[in-house]
Amino acid sequence: MRAELARLRAENETLRRKTAQAEAATEILGKAFELLEGITTSSEPDSQIPPALMSATEYASWLKRLKLS
Repeated sequence: MRAELARLRAENETLRRKTAQAEAATEILGKAFELLEGITTSSEPDSQIPPALMSATEYASWLKRLKLS
């Protein structure tokens, strides 16, 4: 029983590290997307909120406008 608990704790820690890495990668990709989006010519107004700062509702609308969802 103790060995199983130790194994599960180790697995849990591994999964926590992987989750943290995936979250960091997602954040980096989001920022890279914003940078690339900013350097491309766009017909949208300059007053657009960056996706990382949008509310969930704004983000969902933004994805629909771009036909990404």
